[in-house]
Amino acid sequence: MGGFKRLGLIIFGLAGALCLAALALPWFGPFQSEAVALMDNDFYYYGLQVLLAITVLGVLIALLRGLFAPRGSKTVVIDRAGGDRISVSTKAISSQATHLVESDDRFVAEKVRVHAKKRGKVKVDVRVRPHHTVNLAQEGKQLHDTVAGGLAAICGDKVGRVNLEFVEAEMAEPAQDVVVERMEELEIPASVLERAAQMEAAPDAPTAPLEPAATMTLHEGEVLEPDAIEAEE
Repeated sequence: MGGFKRLGLIIFGLAGALCLAALALPWFGPFQSEAVALMDNDFYYYGLQVLLAITVLGVLIALLRGLFAPRGSKTVVIDRAGGDRISVSTKAISSQATHLVESDDRFVAEKVRVHAKKRGKVKVDVRVRPHHTVNLAQEGKQLHDTVAGGLAAICGDKVGRVNLEFVEAEMAEPAQDVVVERMEELEIPASVLERAAQMEAAPDAPTAPLEPAATMTLHEGEVLEPDAIEAEE
C-alpha cells in the first residue's frame, strides 16, 4: 500500500469516527445536553460539517471502487496466433515460481503472489526462506536471475517485476573457524582434525582408517598401577 493511499484511509477513518461520535452524543450517553449546546458553537458546527463531507467523500470513493474496479485476471494472454490466443493461468505462474525457488533444495518459497492483467505485465512477489544462512549478496542475485528466466520461459516478454523477499533462515550454519575453535577446545586428537580437513577438501577421496587407541584389560580383583600404565604406553 502506497503512502498516499494509507494517509487517505487514516483521514477517512478518523473523520468517520469523529463525525459518528458528534452526531450520536446528543441522543445517547451521559453528556446529551452538553453535546446539544456545542451545536450553537460556530467552530464546532463548521468542523462537524467538514468531517461529514470527508466521510461522505470516502464512502462514495469506496462505493465506486467496489462497482467499477477491474477484477484481477486469472489468465494472462502471452501471444496470439491469427484469431486464436495463447494464455497461461496465474496458478501456473505461481507454481513455476515455487518450483524455480525450491529447485536446488536451499530455499523454500513460503508465499507467492502473482499480479497480472489480461493483456498487461505479470508481477510476481515471492517470500523466500533459506534452509541455512547464505550469502544473499551473491545467492540472492543468482536466484533472482533464475526465477526471472524461468518465468520468461512460460510468459515470454510479459514478465514485468520479480521481487524476492528473504526472511530468516530455518537454522544458522556456524562458520568454519568457529567449528575448528570449538573442536580444539574439546581437545580433539590431531588425527581426527586432520581427517576432517581431508574429508572437507576432497569428500569423495578415500581416507585411511583411524589408528585404534591402546586398550588394557583388567581382571577381577586387579588394581591398575601407574607403572603398568607407563609400560603399556
